[in-house]
Amino acid sequence: MNHLKVIFSTAVVTVVLALGVLWLTVELGWLNFNPDPTSAAPDPLAVDSKTHSKKNGNFICEVTVSMPQRNLTSEPKVYTDFLVAGLDQQGKSGWYQGEFSISESRKGALRMDGNKAIVSRPAMFERFGQMITQEEFTLDLSDGAFVQTLTFRDGGRRHIIKGVCAKYVKAPFH
Repeated sequence: MNHLKVIFSTAVVTVVLALGVLWLTVELGWLNFNPDPTSAAPDPLAVDSKTHSKKNGNFICEVTVSMPQRNLTSEPKVYTDFLVAGLDQQGKSGWYQGEFSISESRKGALRMDGNKAIVSRPAMFERFGQMITQEEFTLDLSDGAFVQTLTFRDGGRRHIIKGVCAKYVKAPFH
């Protein structure tokens, strides 16, 4: 009979301790059982596409690079890559990290055409046997489509990078 009392007492103490620990974790905010989505903390990685065009933005992009080798008529080297792009609406500038990049330190001029951000910068360097006169990339804020284009002295244009971007949030996530 004493063994039964000890087992029962141990079970009651264990349940009380478990409930106390559960209460403490909820009070500290480690667990949230609140079914009301309006009072829950927003998910920082969930991005409403309508917010892209309203604010400055940093984007992570998955792209396919089609890089000519010797000249523009040679078979291109094609590979996938990731790059980061940024738009600064107030500064009317933008940048991306990648081939022939319009970098954070040498930003291009930003203009908007509806939901499409167009960032360009004059250039004067030779590649593939041609003089490049302008670098440009576009980022469609409605679907994330990214296209990087080079313009040559003869007026020709060549898409080097195409892909899709999504807005990302840097730490801390609140």
